[in-house]
Amino acid sequence: MFKVNDKIHYGGSGVCLVQEIKTMRFGRTREQYYVLKPVYQNASLIYVPVDNPQLVGKMRAVLSKQEVEELIRQMPEVTTAWEDDPQQRKTQFDNLLRSNRCSDLVVLIKTLMEHKERRQSIGKTLHVADEAYLREAQRLLYDEFAGALEIHPSQVNEYIRNALT
Repeated sequence: MFKVNDKIHYGGSGVCLVQEIKTMRFGRTREQYYVLKPVYQNASLIYVPVDNPQLVGKMRAVLSKQEVEELIRQMPEVTTAWEDDPQQRKTQFDNLLRSNRCSDLVVLIKTLMEHKERRQSIGKTLHVADEAYLREAQRLLYDEFAGALEIHPSQVNEYIRNALT
């Protein structure tokens, strides 16, 4: 069970702070809820029923600084996973995004960045859908890294570059 002030990662919402755990009444039912406040987005609060294993399963502790640094050290060896078939690629990328694992986000970002470079070398741009996957994967990963490293998400790319040089 998470506690108030825990920094957690919640599915597609990224890094959140457990602002409170409170009992709320909806109709005749009273349930306990985690009240989550996204840290790096100006989003409204997120209410997650404590007794809903499917939704609570999307919550996990933010990686530690050591785990982030180890993941960064492993980035050069990450195997990419480009799929030529657009429908299979969409399914694969959706699964990587929804896995709630930073290692999968690294695979997705590295795959898309390599493909983007290949496209740019022949004077073309990345497909709009692939660009959207890249932005979302970067947002989720950079939020998580920023939370662990206690920096702003805009500083993460430079942090990674410095760590790999």
